[in-house]
Amino acid sequence: MVTYIIQIVAFQFIFLLVYEVLLKKETFFNYNRWYLLSTSVLSLFLPLIKIESFTKTIPSKYVVVLPEVVLGTVKKTPQITTEVASVANQSSVLTLNNLIIIGSCIAFAFFVFKLSKLLKLWSNAKQVKYNGYQILSLPNTTVAFSFFNYVFIGNQLTNQQKESVLAHELIHVKQKHSIDLLWFEVLKIALWFNPLVYIYKGYLTQVHEYIADQNAIKTVNKKDYYQRLLQQIFDVNSLPFINPFFKQSLIKKRIIMLQKSKSKPVYLFKYLLLIPMITAMLVYSSCSQDETNKVNTEQTTLTEEELVQKYLKEFENKYEHPLDAIVKEEVLKSENYLITLDSYAKTKASFILMNNYFEEKNGKKPTYADNFENETYQDYLNRKQTQKAKDQWTNSPKRGALRLLVEDLDNLTNEEEAFKQSKLTQITNEEWYHTLVISDGYRHIKIEVREPNEEDVDIDKIDVPFSVIEQVPLIEGCESVYNLKEQKECFSNKINEHVMKNFNTDLANNLGLEKGVKRIFVQFKIDTNGDVIDVRARAPHKDLETEAIRVIKSLPKMVPGIHNGRVVNVPYSLPITFSIK
Repeated sequence: MVTYIIQIVAFQFIFLLVYEVLLKKETFFNYNRWYLLSTSVLSLFLPLIKIESFTKTIPSKYVVVLPEVVLGTVKKTPQITTEVASVANQSSVLTLNNLIIIGSCIAFAFFVFKLSKLLKLWSNAKQVKYNGYQILSLPNTTVAFSFFNYVFIGNQLTNQQKESVLAHELIHVKQKHSIDLLWFEVLKIALWFNPLVYIYKGYLTQVHEYIADQNAIKTVNKKDYYQRLLQQIFDVNSLPFINPFFKQSLIKKRIIMLQKSKSKPVYLFKYLLLIPMITAMLVYSSCSQDETNKVNTEQTTLTEEELVQKYLKEFENKYEHPLDAIVKEEVLKSENYLITLDSYAKTKASFILMNNYFEEKNGKKPTYADNFENETYQDYLNRKQTQKAKDQWTNSPKRGALRLLVEDLDNLTNEEEAFKQSKLTQITNEEWYHTLVISDGYRHIKIEVREPNEEDVDIDKIDVPFSVIEQVPLIEGCESVYNLKEQKECFSNKINEHVMKNFNTDLANNLGLEKGVKRIFVQFKIDTNGDVIDVRARAPHKDLETEAIRVIKSLPKMVPGIHNGRVVNVPYSLPITFSIK
């Protein structure tokens, strides 16, 4: 919601800036009218449009995060409570959404009040038909304005003044300017907090008057028309959706525009700027939307099992290979900490298809997706509420993106804000990170600090994600394990044992670090020779980074991972936690 509003304001600002700099002084009044109307509508819809071709990027490398190695007493990270029926904490009445709604209700009440004043004038006026239009004579006033097919004229105006007023106001009526003004009244109700809506309406009101003046002087004496504008400033009721003939703030501008020479036709090319502007906005909204701050509120009456069976049938008919269901349905791409029941059913169905495919092909099921066969959605939610799951998600960079789990995206605590700034600093300082993903459950935002690095990948040394590799790397002591799931567990245990045995924990006590929990993040790869390469670390102190790199580099040579009959590189990320007392 917040991102959508920010994009509306940003797009309106750009449109208005172009109007102010390039179009405002031109005499293409009708073009200006449609520019203001169309861009006010486009600013609402462009943030909602997502064009896939704008979001295609080179696939990022996958990183497997091993269980965190704990070297000492660890202080738990802030508890994040997530409920199935509630995405964020909604206990507070004064949420942003509620404030917007309250403001809109107040703005609507003012609109109704102004409309009632107009209806009162209409009921007290004497009506006369003139060429199919309704002319309403108002007693004891010099008011002059129009609203839809009605022209209100005070009976205290002279006949000459009435002639000019009628010529002017009938242009408003014929061109249906009241519809334009009502559109901006709707915007003012919905976006009452956005000052650009009021600027938009002010510009449009000016254009309406220029259009009416430009056409009126064709039917009345131009000199007399000027004089009547200058003779008197009339009192006009402050109604937001009428076209008043006499308005003090506009009379000078109207006279200047009446005297101004017509703009050269070549200047019409300025309006072509809309094309690159809209294209740029589409690129921005398409690339930034990506589920940002969006909650999947899809409702269904189907049970979990019915949903799984539904997607099983759908994927079987839709895709030739079960891997296509995983890739094309993007079941693993959610940036949120939690996925909805519908998304969970899709994921479960796609992995069941994959299991069945390998069982039919090899005579047995693979084990990397066995948990989807037996785990229910409620089991998944219970597992994700554990501190272990939260810590693992938070400490697991994904394709160059750091993660932060918070309680409420709209109201970060001081501690969460400190974590956020710390991670942003880390991304700034470490070139292999580029984005911070912050989630409070079913929602998330992405803060892109820099563009992801594009690296040329040697096809013979391509990195393969641990989740789909056919044969994981084998460390010493795990060679006799044949079950893939058990191989992964064995690998993790051996890495943990090696780090706990070899890491110099006394080092941290001599570095002058503040007391509390400290974390070291290590990234490394097991290459096609089974060697540990590209070891990198981030820690609160340079000596800790050096020690972590030393320990990981001392890992024994391994049997490399195999995928599609070829040895491949397999990347890993290992968090190490310890406490300084």
